Amino acid sequence: MRILLAEDHRILLDSLALLLSSIEGIEVVSKHTNGKQVLTSLEIESNIDLVVSDLQMPVMGGIELTLQLRERFPHVRICLLTVADQPEAIKEAVRAGADGYVLKSAERSELEMALTMIEKGHKFYSQQVLMQLANETGLELAPVVDKPQKIAITQRELDVLKLIAQEYSGTQIAEKLFISPTTVETHRKHLMQKLGVQTTIGLVKYALKYQLV
Repeated sequence: MRILLAEDHRILLDSLALLLSSIEGIEVVSKHTNGKQVLTSLEIESNIDLVVSDLQMPVMGGIELTLQLRERFPHVRICLLTVADQPEAIKEAVRAGADGYVLKSAERSELEMALTMIEKGHKFYSQQVLMQLANETGLELAPVVDKPQKIAITQRELDVLKLIAQEYSGTQIAEKLFISPTTVETHRKHLMQKLGVQTTIGLVKYALKYQLV
């Protein structure tokens, strides 16, 4: 996967480039400090799959960049990586057509999962982002009174599901349940398979729907 990065803080930009370059299958093609530079680069570079961009940048920020990509380079996906967790900012990004919205507080595993899901054509939003959206009046993510489907979920998987829905990270869940982070990820994968969902967002939706949190 060929990626362009956009982040106006140089130290963060270089650190993010190193992090992403260490993930198998990812090539960081170039780094930029605003959205306008990204668009200029896309005029030259070919076969770019994804742009990972900060939300707030000088000259051109992430929202305007997203709108420009949808119009001029619709084949290029974009994941916004930001500290902004306010519902209005999130909804603005969704309306603009962002493929992903990940908070900078996320662990490497979550970012890696986000990029993988986006590459496959799915949307991805951080657990905290989903919870913010779920708390907004009128959104379909609000829980409804119903009985859970009869799916063979173990008690340990249910424990993990509840903690995922409460925004605990993989490491925090491992510490809380006295298991390894690898075991947490195994439970997460099994839950996705059993519930027929593609992302952690789907797990949280299920937990909210059946009032498990």
